[in-house]
Amino acid sequence: MNIKQSDLSSSQEPVNKPENEKRSLLRTLEFALDYCLRAAMMLTGLGLAVLMFTQVIMRYVLESPFAGIEEAAILLAVWVSFLGMGYATKERSHIHGGIVSLIVEDPFKIAILRLFVSIICFITVCVFGYFSAKYGLFVIEKERMSLYLQWPKGLWTASMIFGFLLMASYFLLQTVKDLRETLVIKNQSLNSKGA
Repeated sequence: MNIKQSDLSSSQEPVNKPENEKRSLLRTLEFALDYCLRAAMMLTGLGLAVLMFTQVIMRYVLESPFAGIEEAAILLAVWVSFLGMGYATKERSHIHGGIVSLIVEDPFKIAILRLFVSIICFITVCVFGYFSAKYGLFVIEKERMSLYLQWPKGLWTASMIFGFLLMASYFLLQTVKDLRETLVIKNQSLNSKGA
């Protein structure tokens, strides 16, 4: 009996192919979001540098400053700051203490503390995000405009809303990840005690 090689290879394919495709899609989406976030930070940072350089030339060389450049510079500075907050949260490079690992040696207790901190951070960011969204809607409702450029002030407050939304999303993902790690460490400790 002659069995083709393609028949053998098709029967040996992984059973969880849809799950692998989902993970691949999620990784692709994560990579795309990461790329867009870094590109946005880079572009706003470069735009801010160009605006500040232009303002210095106009003020001190040409002796005719334009206040609208300062408004646009503040807009870019606010956006780069809030984008940076979201990116720092994604990379888990925001400010945090490391003294717990010096005092506590039990990996399960450390994992519980990390989970607790992630939950507290998520709740805090959600509260700040709520108030920033409330303020942003107020500003948009009042149709306030900037003084020199006459741009809607909602552009400035949108940076807060977007930044807190990014942070809340990444803190939620970190909370889920910390919960999974805590459960894995708990199972490992239970297995090691039972053995």
